[in-house]
Amino acid sequence: MYFPAPCKNRHPVRSRSVGAAATLSIAVTLSGWGHALASQPPTQIGPDDLAFSVSNMDTSIDPRKDFYLFAAGGWLKRVPRPEDRASYSFPVIQGKRIKDQLKAIIAAAERDAPTAPKGTSAQLVGDFYKAFMDVDRRREEGMKPLQEEFAKVDAISSIADLARYSAYAAKTDGIALLISYGPSPDLADSSRYAIYGGPGSTALKDERDVYRSDESAPRRIAYRKYVHEMLSTAGYAPTEADRVTKLVLDIETELDKAQLSPADKRDFNKLNNRMALAQAQALLPQIDVKTYFSELGIPEPKDVIVTEPTYFTAVSNMLKQRPLQDFKDYAKFRLIKQFSDFLSPDFDEPKRALNQAFTGVATLRPLDERGIAQVQGGLGQPLSQLYVHAYYDEDTRRKTSELITYIMAAMEKRIPTRDWLSDKTKVAALEKLKAFNNKVGYPDEWIDYSSVKIVPDNPVANAKAIISFGLKRELAKLGGPVKSDDFNGESTLPIAMNAAYQIFENGFQITAAISQAPAFEPNADPAVRFCRFGALIGHETTHGFDSTGRQFDAKGNLRNWWTLEDTKAFVTEAQKLVDQTAHTELAPGHANDGKLWVGENMADVGGIKLGYTALMDYLKDHPQENVKIDGYTQQQRCFIAWAQLWAENATEAYLINVAKSADHPPNIYRTVAPLQHFDAFYEAFGIKEGDPMWLPPEKRVNTW
Repeated sequence: MYFPAPCKNRHPVRSRSVGAAATLSIAVTLSGWGHALASQPPTQIGPDDLAFSVSNMDTSIDPRKDFYLFAAGGWLKRVPRPEDRASYSFPVIQGKRIKDQLKAIIAAAERDAPTAPKGTSAQLVGDFYKAFMDVDRRREEGMKPLQEEFAKVDAISSIADLARYSAYAAKTDGIALLISYGPSPDLADSSRYAIYGGPGSTALKDERDVYRSDESAPRRIAYRKYVHEMLSTAGYAPTEADRVTKLVLDIETELDKAQLSPADKRDFNKLNNRMALAQAQALLPQIDVKTYFSELGIPEPKDVIVTEPTYFTAVSNMLKQRPLQDFKDYAKFRLIKQFSDFLSPDFDEPKRALNQAFTGVATLRPLDERGIAQVQGGLGQPLSQLYVHAYYDEDTRRKTSELITYIMAAMEKRIPTRDWLSDKTKVAALEKLKAFNNKVGYPDEWIDYSSVKIVPDNPVANAKAIISFGLKRELAKLGGPVKSDDFNGESTLPIAMNAAYQIFENGFQITAAISQAPAFEPNADPAVRFCRFGALIGHETTHGFDSTGRQFDAKGNLRNWWTLEDTKAFVTEAQKLVDQTAHTELAPGHANDGKLWVGENMADVGGIKLGYTALMDYLKDHPQENVKIDGYTQQQRCFIAWAQLWAENATEAYLINVAKSADHPPNIYRTVAPLQHFDAFYEAFGIKEGDPMWLPPEKRVNTW
């Protein structure tokens, strides 16, 4: 489960971004710092913050007619969407709480950095943040920080030079230019590394509809304007900015057209194209792969896995048809885009305008919040270490582990009852479940960042230092067994408000930051605990068996452990979720086709079913807690708590953007859609055939 920012500020440089397009990845001491922040009491939240409350309900609404308004109508009427937010829901509310915590940590780090020992978390975090926040210096520097990089692009005089530069850009700047190569666990044997070749990146990561729409489409027009204004801000003359803007859109449109659809990218059997190095070379003969590996620092492998061979062929054709200067111009734009957050604040206006076009919000986040996001993106683990020390307690970790125990037991109980599965597949599913390797809160071993040179007056140099550090760490692992860095992904850092299933590790990670209200209210009644946080844990458990997770076995290896008939039955069930999504408009005339969301929607259905099943088991163990509260049974409070948690006020532009480009459904969709696949929901509220909330049994998913 990943909670995307409703208002994107495109975004921090991540130390693991190098080669990310090719890879498949779906200790620093405190030195006495931070004692003033240690063991901070949790901030109290109320109904307006989506803490569970009957005051957030609208009891004038019949739950059989509109369960969403019944469960959350009071909150929707009472709490408006802030004008600077495209969406207002619990990820934003809880995210603000986390940001306030991080602000206190970073303020202390910035204060202490000048005297803190080099390489400590306080020095790294404090100086990185200070360099980013010094906008006057950034404005004064202008484009100087990129002049050396521009000179390297200018020096390219042949395709061979371009190939070497592409590897250099990945290694130094974190840009996957045209193609990418990098290490990741082998699909066939997740205990060892393989080298993957895959598509390069484009400036837009998620909004692929922009590349696939015609020239008159409003979102494409907005992106074209953004590119032009970025180039103008970088000092390009108007006619030159016109020329390069057209070139950028043409190149990125060609690159995107050559790629698999987002849904197909989740079919790992389509990505698992192992071939000899000579075969990979033949797909793209203009770029000498051995030279690329040498420049990147990768020992020459015997074979590679090329995830999208037709993409490499398309790039080869582009290199034949386009002049070399086109790629040099494109490379410079990507440099500008990549480091614009660390350059003059004059680049903020093009970003603001694009944000408004894509989400309906006319402002960027405040500078300090963007600074926090940059620290999180670049120095996530050092910042997380300070955060855990100050705000995460072992009692929360223990209570989370207790919920996990109940959820895992509920899944173990449900698998044998899946009548559509053969006994053989049930046995394999139970084997996989029992092999889950789940982690809670923070890593047992922190990554040692002490060798990274972070200075208080050069944000571009800081970003490049982190990128280089990340690549060196990844390459140093080659030749040995796979060593995973727990809680180090963008969505699994302890400071990320998230939980995530890891396919190669076969287990999920529950971060410290998500383990607080409103997602987790440890002192609430059982229904709220199990059908909010417990259901989120159930969501991640189900991911191990959804459309993507089911492709991998108990060891995290790509292996088909399903019978043919079971596979057909699964696809039939999953199609029900696709159909439900495709027939639900998020805004007038805008619905997602359901193919990309099927895994998330299946995990939501599984999550609430596992949360409810675990709740019933808990109440058997603790019958004294099975009581009505505010006139509602524990069963009823379970479904109300779920729907309330996902309540959302959002702009129409935001919902259109989600429908077109997001890989997760919006919160408003998740309030009721998963509940409609659960018989217990209908029983709890007396919903019968003919009621608006009724979904016919033949349309309900009965997977997990």
